Amino acid sequence: MKSNKLFELKEDQNSVEDLLSELDVSRWREYQKLGITTDALWISKNAESSNSKKFIIPTREELPSNSSNFHGLWIPEIPYQFITRFTSSGDTVWSVFGGSGTDYKVCQLLNRECIINDINPIEDYIQFGDSRTFNPGKKVKLALLHPPYHDIVKYSEDPADGSNQENIVEFLKWFRDVLINVDQYLEEDGHIIIACSNVYVNSEELELGLYLFQIAQLMGYTLKSHIIKDFGETKGTEGKNYNINYYRQLKGGYNNFYGDNIGILRKRKSKNNVSSIFNEIINTLNI
Repeated sequence: MKSNKLFELKEDQNSVEDLLSELDVSRWREYQKLGITTDALWISKNAESSNSKKFIIPTREELPSNSSNFHGLWIPEIPYQFITRFTSSGDTVWSVFGGSGTDYKVCQLLNRECIINDINPIEDYIQFGDSRTFNPGKKVKLALLHPPYHDIVKYSEDPADGSNQENIVEFLKWFRDVLINVDQYLEEDGHIIIACSNVYVNSEELELGLYLFQIAQLMGYTLKSHIIKDFGETKGTEGKNYNINYYRQLKGGYNNFYGDNIGILRKRKSKNNVSSIFNEIINTLNI
């Protein structure tokens, strides 16, 4: 592993690799130097000055670069953070929506096994598979999920693709089926990471990412944390697109979305019995 100049680590290479192989909280100062964050607001370098108290997403020379074919919201820092925190060397990670293979590359760097599938695989190490039915062949410690944000970007013409679901309700049912399948193969006390933004539909903002978290909570998962990560530089921030979006926002009376929702959820029953709270509210309101 290359040294990370940003944090000026004094440890030698073997020490850094040992530090990342299994979380040892007694060495918390070293993790802090490595930039393993517990902050719930992540800011890209282009959005905030370097002296901010918020977590500035670092440039790590050792991590793979984003594919230019994708929109860049699932940055390598996301799997890096959670693979480091919630798995140990040799553990198995499931990349449920393989995309350009970022999770696979980060797992290789951190000495984790990665099972990776996608309905539109673009690399030979990504297995073809519908995540509602795909069998990873073994139990996994961590599942990483970066689904389509409904139909914002059409990834294929396949009706099994989440981006082709007819409406939000059908998309949520589709994602529920994905989670039901993932749950079969996730170890007890394992974690799932879900990233999904809000969407704007029929002149109304829908908190799509939060809906996905709530589906997992209704299945009995515990929401450990909700992180907001700014989008950073994407295709939508290009000058021509920014101006078009600004005009639409003024006309439509709404604001720009600058945050991606990331949920850390654990396969452990909620002590607050959140699923019962949701059901009671629904029943009380006669929804």
